[in-house]
Amino acid sequence: MQVRVLLRVYPPDGLNEGHGINGEFASSKFAFLRGGPTKSMKNKVMSGAALLSAAALSLGVIGCAPNQPKSAPSANLGAAKTTAAGNFKIGYLHFSYTIPQVQAIIGAADKEAKKVGITVMEEDGQGSAQKQATDALNFLVQHVNALLVEPVSPSGIVPVIKKYHDAGVPVIGVTLPVAKEGQKYLTSFVGPDNVAGGIDAAKLMKQALGKKGGTVAVIEGAPGTVTTIDRTNGFVQGLKGSNVKIVAMQASPWDRTKAMNIMQDFLSKYPHLNGVFAESDDMAMGAIQAIKQAGKTGQIVVIGHDGSKEAVQAIKDGTMYGTVTEPLLWEGKTAIDVAYKVLHHQPVKKWYKTPVTLLTKKNVNGYTGAF
Repeated sequence: MQVRVLLRVYPPDGLNEGHGINGEFASSKFAFLRGGPTKSMKNKVMSGAALLSAAALSLGVIGCAPNQPKSAPSANLGAAKTTAAGNFKIGYLHFSYTIPQVQAIIGAADKEAKKVGITVMEEDGQGSAQKQATDALNFLVQHVNALLVEPVSPSGIVPVIKKYHDAGVPVIGVTLPVAKEGQKYLTSFVGPDNVAGGIDAAKLMKQALGKKGGTVAVIEGAPGTVTTIDRTNGFVQGLKGSNVKIVAMQASPWDRTKAMNIMQDFLSKYPHLNGVFAESDDMAMGAIQAIKQAGKTGQIVVIGHDGSKEAVQAIKDGTMYGTVTEPLLWEGKTAIDVAYKVLHHQPVKKWYKTPVTLLTKKNVNGYTGAF
């Protein structure tokens, strides 16, 4: 039986032109990805998946537990080796292609990979921890030189990246954090400090409400996730000692419609609410819609997180006070740059923190959202 594996093989054009961590990104720092993922983005390493899963099973690397593999592969499974063309081959596990933020990261990462001459094999986790674990083990069987991962489950991915660590294959976390117990298996992490992001959101809220303060609510992200916990904790920490008081919190799993419904409930229960922090800009758009329907546009401060195109426009329109930006294009590009450094035995930092901007009407002009 013949199996075809679809790869992205990029020639090393312009290898010495800005490929490092401090290199410029294309023509502007915040250039954005237009449209959704291309057809070529979606055709990633699909044809050989079934056979590779069977091979992984025969090697005892896929277990029966719902979110994690059970037994370890032989130590030489992931031994680094270059392709015939001299390129390095890395695996990239994405959370889900359906998420606009992921699409932006894919575009930036693919562009940088082409620039530095790295072959990228990419898989869509489809929001499934089990699928992502299987995809990761398939990459290990294919002898990738390094792994980039946006974990679907911060804890579920830990046993898998431990296998990479034991096999001597570097793993770089991107955007989404790995659980604390798995961080020792990461070579590096490229992503935001979400506690700091929550503190920054609190700073914007206090700035908007002034010394008088007021009552606010929080629309959280997916319950139990590290990102949600950290942003909430940061926001609470950032409001300590101020006259801004949190009266309600409710989780919406990064869903705009659910966020709108939550905001409608907040407005019903707390008619004198002064502000809301939505832990993503997409959820902030849902909150803005509920505020508009209640006839309270301009009366309630809305703070978001991400720096989306819609948030930029809402700030300009005055329906949103501000947002904490997370430049996803920087994350995608930097992830490839860090992998390049690791594979060329250059020193890297344990954490490349995403640079942020507190975006308001004062500085929104000239900023372009990544998605």
